[in-house]
Amino acid sequence: MKKLFNARIPVLLAIALVAGVLFGYLLVYLGISMLWIIAVVPVAAIIFILCAVFAKRSRILIILPILAAFIILGGALCGARLLNYSLKTLDDGATYTFSASVYEKGESAYGEYLILSGVKADGKNVGGKIIAYLTDGADGCEVGYKVTFTSSVSGYGLFTDGKLNYNVQDNIKYSVKIEDGISASYRFSLFGTIRSAVRKTLFDNCDGDVAAVAYAMLTGNTQGIENSSMQTFRYGGIAHIFAVSGLHIGIAYGILTFFFKKVRLNKYAAAAICIAAVIFYAGICGFTLSSVRAVIMCAVSAIAKLFHQKYDSFNALSLAVILILVISPVSLFSVGFQLSVCAVGGIILLSKQIARPLKKAPRFISSAVGVSLGAQFGTLPVMLAGFGYISGAGLLLNVIIVPILSIIFEVLFVSVTLCTILPFAAPFIIPYVTLPLQAVLSFLVGAGFEKALLYGFGGGLFGLFYLICVLAVSDKLNLKPIMRIGVFAGSLCLLCAYSLWQVYSTV
Repeated sequence: MKKLFNARIPVLLAIALVAGVLFGYLLVYLGISMLWIIAVVPVAAIIFILCAVFAKRSRILIILPILAAFIILGGALCGARLLNYSLKTLDDGATYTFSASVYEKGESAYGEYLILSGVKADGKNVGGKIIAYLTDGADGCEVGYKVTFTSSVSGYGLFTDGKLNYNVQDNIKYSVKIEDGISASYRFSLFGTIRSAVRKTLFDNCDGDVAAVAYAMLTGNTQGIENSSMQTFRYGGIAHIFAVSGLHIGIAYGILTFFFKKVRLNKYAAAAICIAAVIFYAGICGFTLSSVRAVIMCAVSAIAKLFHQKYDSFNALSLAVILILVISPVSLFSVGFQLSVCAVGGIILLSKQIARPLKKAPRFISSAVGVSLGAQFGTLPVMLAGFGYISGAGLLLNVIIVPILSIIFEVLFVSVTLCTILPFAAPFIIPYVTLPLQAVLSFLVGAGFEKALLYGFGGGLFGLFYLICVLAVSDKLNLKPIMRIGVFAGSLCLLCAYSLWQVYSTV
């Protein structure tokens, strides 16, 4: 008799760590002592004893204590991070003289701003980042620059309207408004210098809006894109092209792997260079959560090939989740992290099933459709929970536009890299390689996809019932056809009933 599913240890550990992070968050949210985390120990001990008496295999006796340890670890790490954020070293409304390094630069509805790290106030370490809004603009303040200014400060609370403050994820503890001017001095920053050079290559050689979109595709930084253009991508359901994740890191990794295979470079040297290159690229992109997730998965793939082991994408994704949450447990509450993980999860669970009916079509078409729709279905509950809507046009656009944008990205990646190294070539190359991107952007702006939005809600039991539906459709559960249909139909009925109840209760 086949097992219901093949247990993967990394997947179980990732689930345990996520459960621990949620437990730690709940304790802090309710104001309960973090010592209650040790309540996991007696519960795990009881389960361990029962398994020792009734379980036929001893393997579970080894796994249970490890799972309990991961739950405790997740809770402790999350609780410590949240409590540390609550500790403030600066007084609200007080005025200080600050010195810091520019970590990121962007523009919002309030004007240009800088995110500052390594902050000192009156010569003392602050212990967190600051967002600084500039009334006179941020010209002359590039990433990596050292800045000094005097301003009053406002602190952020841990929770806003009963929800975790989104600034906690980036450890931004304070905000300032600089009205009396800011002094900036050049300070070498490898990644900052490269980002500035890429930005200059694009903005000096093509239309501003097209340059902003191209820059966002290459680095993940969308701050330069006009709000109307950004909304167009969201309404079309393809804004994820700006999340430097598998789409970008994977393409860069694939280009390098293909090249080294053709030149027959030693496999160990090729793997080392490929891993180092994607880590470096992630650094240029600011080590966003999605780029770090993709780098870890690429590294697992490269190592598996070196040692002739089968690459398991579920295990690789779980390992990425574990490493990210150990380093930054509050990343679990980031919509960007959730979208990145769920998109890959949807591809793993559904892409083959979706592509199967298209087996008579060319492989690249069936594969593109499977990957695009798998990612779309995987992120659906997160989109509904985070934004309240999904794009009705997204299913079609992800199949057609995203593969086109992937090709455009490959051309941009190679062309911009060349022109950044050889600036004299930029005027002869960049205006022409960005023409397809300009055509796509013009199409999206004029299409009116805002009329195709589907509103709803996600999260909670909706997410649970939806996950059961997805698992029933996937090939990860070993079910007989009649049982598979029954599980899918049952979970779908529960999903519809819960949705109707939610609609009724909000009327």
